[in-house]
Amino acid sequence: MNFIPSFSPSPLSYVAALRGIKPHTPGSAFAYAVVNCRVPDMLIAMAASNPEGRFYGLMADAVLCGASGEQARTRQVGNVSFICATPAQALALVSSKPDTLPPLDYVCCDESEAPLVSAERTAFYDFATKTLRPGGLLATNYRPSPTADGVLKFLVREFAPEMNAEQACSFLLELKKLGKFFFKENAVLAAKLDQAIVRNMPDDFFGLFDDGSAGSSTFDTMVGLIPRGFTFVGDSSISASYIEMSVPPEAQPIIVECRSNQLYEPIKDFAQNRSIRGDIWCKEPAVRTADLSELFGGFSFGITVPREKVPSEIEVQGKTIALSTPFYEKLIDLMTLMPVGIGDILAHPSTENFVPQDVVDAVQVIIACGIGRPMRGLYRATNINSISQPRLVGSFNKYLDKASLTGHEMPLASPVLGDAMTLSPRDALVMQALVRAGLANSVAALLPELQRLALNPAQAARVMDAEPTEEIARQMIEDAVSESIVQWYAYGLLEAA
Repeated sequence: MNFIPSFSPSPLSYVAALRGIKPHTPGSAFAYAVVNCRVPDMLIAMAASNPEGRFYGLMADAVLCGASGEQARTRQVGNVSFICATPAQALALVSSKPDTLPPLDYVCCDESEAPLVSAERTAFYDFATKTLRPGGLLATNYRPSPTADGVLKFLVREFAPEMNAEQACSFLLELKKLGKFFFKENAVLAAKLDQAIVRNMPDDFFGLFDDGSAGSSTFDTMVGLIPRGFTFVGDSSISASYIEMSVPPEAQPIIVECRSNQLYEPIKDFAQNRSIRGDIWCKEPAVRTADLSELFGGFSFGITVPREKVPSEIEVQGKTIALSTPFYEKLIDLMTLMPVGIGDILAHPSTENFVPQDVVDAVQVIIACGIGRPMRGLYRATNINSISQPRLVGSFNKYLDKASLTGHEMPLASPVLGDAMTLSPRDALVMQALVRAGLANSVAALLPELQRLALNPAQAARVMDAEPTEEIARQMIEDAVSESIVQWYAYGLLEAA
């Protein structure tokens, strides 16, 4: 199973908790809106995964909006609505009719592939300011610059004019350290930088950026949100919030020294050389606390890959993070079995001597490394050992029973993850067979579906590399039952009939 990237409520709240902001209480009602909604099916799955939430998708395309609403009705997901409105129209709507939307806890917008024009982005910021509760979170994806060298050009134009000759030469050396990732992909500029350093002629390099406009979308976002009462919380890509995990070792001291500089985030953009940036902002005033139980006690933490696929160590920016110590191994054992909260970990017999602070710290490392993820974690599977006749959980997932699968991944709603989860093509076919016929007759249910897929070689190639036989069907089922079925129950995709 894999995660479908999204602005899921639990990870957003977790990032806020890392900054000491008291998170939304899992299981309590909340309201969530996506502006510039471009993937409505994922919003529907997210709504199905968070039944206590109320979800709104705002989109400019009237045809897509209508189709999305119909899809939600077909999948019987009643806590999501779609509104045909641009950001400016949405702002006008809530200004004239405040009861159009409830006070929101989350407002999200993905501009990574379809950027808003300036006026619409301003309207988006005003919409978020008007609709978010105090302590509510704004999440947005966007490109730090429209061009590959845009951030570098912005930094050169901001810093170079104020420097004397000695400072300019030092700045070239800092750019070389900061731009390790960037210059690796831009050999021509790297050569020109080296030449300017050798000759002590910084203006030769700076002059390359005299022409054309220069700007930083990151800085523009800061200018747009800070005066509106927002505080930057962190990055939705959790590892990017950790300097030691996201920038070259030689650049880390420079980044730390720049922490109080108003251009800190654009400088970090250059060092990270990312094409897409994910921001999380908090509307003030927010409730802050240092109490670990208040910050992290409401989350569950899980690892969805099989235990044997969890690495024993992670290489990050020249450093090795060992995950093979007895302490980490016990945590990972628990988190791969099923999602667990901090309290669950501390109460388990194998971890009875663990210290809460140590557990929180270690879980944060596992999450930052991308191995695990914070989750909603309120669903508790029953009869997890009775797998002979499973059934799908929730109306959204019951679509799988009737679907004619085509060898693509299948998103299902997980009330534990609080978001959509994807099944591989093989796992989707196996789960469908188990639900339709039970474990005892699953081979007979799976084989006709494999034979149907075999009529389309492109589809069949995603699932099998030979003509379908009973033995192939049996092996697929045995593999899934041994590797995945416990997690299907643990994540609330299946329950015992």
